[in-house]
Amino acid sequence: MGSRGECYLSLVLAARNDDHGGNMLGRMQGMLDTWVGQAERYGLPSEIVVVEWNPPAERPRLKESLRWPSRPEHCQVRFVEVPPEIHVRFKNAVPIPLHQMIAKNVGIRRACGEFVLATNLDILFSAELVRFLAERRLENGVMYRLDRHDVAKAVPANASLDELLAFCETHLLRVAAREGEFQLSGDGQRALDQQDIVAEDAGVRFGTGWSPVQCSEGLRYRWLESESELRFEQPAGDARELLLTAEVGPSAGREPVTLEIRNQAGSTLAAVAVTDRCQLRIQMPSGFSENALILRVHGADLPITRQPRIANLRVLALKWDTPPGRKRCAGWSIEVLDTGPAFDWAGSFDAASPFSQEIRNAAHLHISACGDFTLLSRENWFRLRAYPEFPIWPMHIDALLCYTAYHAGIRESILREPMRIYHVEHGSGAGWTPEGEQERIARVKSKGVSELTYAGFAKWVDLMRRYDSPVICNGGNWGLGDVDLFEQTVWR
Repeated sequence: MGSRGECYLSLVLAARNDDHGGNMLGRMQGMLDTWVGQAERYGLPSEIVVVEWNPPAERPRLKESLRWPSRPEHCQVRFVEVPPEIHVRFKNAVPIPLHQMIAKNVGIRRACGEFVLATNLDILFSAELVRFLAERRLENGVMYRLDRHDVAKAVPANASLDELLAFCETHLLRVAAREGEFQLSGDGQRALDQQDIVAEDAGVRFGTGWSPVQCSEGLRYRWLESESELRFEQPAGDARELLLTAEVGPSAGREPVTLEIRNQAGSTLAAVAVTDRCQLRIQMPSGFSENALILRVHGADLPITRQPRIANLRVLALKWDTPPGRKRCAGWSIEVLDTGPAFDWAGSFDAASPFSQEIRNAAHLHISACGDFTLLSRENWFRLRAYPEFPIWPMHIDALLCYTAYHAGIRESILREPMRIYHVEHGSGAGWTPEGEQERIARVKSKGVSELTYAGFAKWVDLMRRYDSPVICNGGNWGLGDVDLFEQTVWR
């Protein structure tokens, strides 16, 4: 590996030997061991490009601090060093010792692979994902994303490849999906919120397509994507009725929203037009024994100014109902019981864009944990000039890149289960976690540096949607393209 034409896939990550997040070398060792081992197992011609940014003078280089197996056949590891004298040229050099996204650009620029995966040092890859990559079915013009599963930080030291992957599969904490972040229960399903829209003992679980619980105007609710999976245990008794309190959202405009109930095979079982806020009764027929349904939503899909979500329909409450004396019906049905006025979205935070009727290419992309896995062809990375090189705290810059790619005509493809990436939990405040977000915010504030806020990110997305055009932020020398940097490989 190491020359263009021999390498199919380059993994690019940024690091410095400063124990960032705690047990940094241990987490990085796990990443290297699982990738190199699986590249050999599945015959994937690849390289790992580690951009060692501003290495601390008092610590050894990463190459000397990590364990290396005997020379593999299918993978090379390259180190590209950005010395302190280059680092100090950038704004915020003291409070931010590693400009992560700029460092990744350095690696992307120098990658040899036909495809380039921007990732991080504490990411482990499932066997199903590496097998897929080894099949060499990636396409130019596509941006590949997938869910990230967080695992407990007590990853066993000196474990074998299979032991590491088994640990990840059995020590799941949460998942970062397109809809948001979710804690996972012991069975691997998304756990209910402490104050959810359904009772904990109802036997109902929300799968893909449902947002986390949100709260505003004194209401708790979940948004539905275009397809949302509802899993359940059927209650005892003859009647099988679900009562949903549903309401049209800002993306519906003034049009009704169609809600279809489908089985797992994709067949439509029943449908209803939803207007305003209403209660819906879904009746299941006798003989239905499945434990999951798909709720399919058809709406106007109007984009929202202040967030990327497309919000056609939300559910405020869900429960089983077994009216006395009612028998199960012969077929499926949805009945509208009560209707009342919907919330006035026009003046709210979630108001539809005033230009929504003119916007033709809005999409809700999978941007959760996108810094851990964004995969494009090398050609497309160069076309986009990679990540915006803002010398600030690196929040939302990776998400901005995703929307830039989409509005440059690059299609998003979400790789699905059982393909996964695993993220080894790190110290609180070192990066984004639900529990550590306040600590992270305080840490950034104490450093006196700025970051791209979510509101600022949403403004960029709104502009790209309105003009259906990417925002290219960098010049031709992105990724220190005009600087000759020291490189070395692990195996010669």
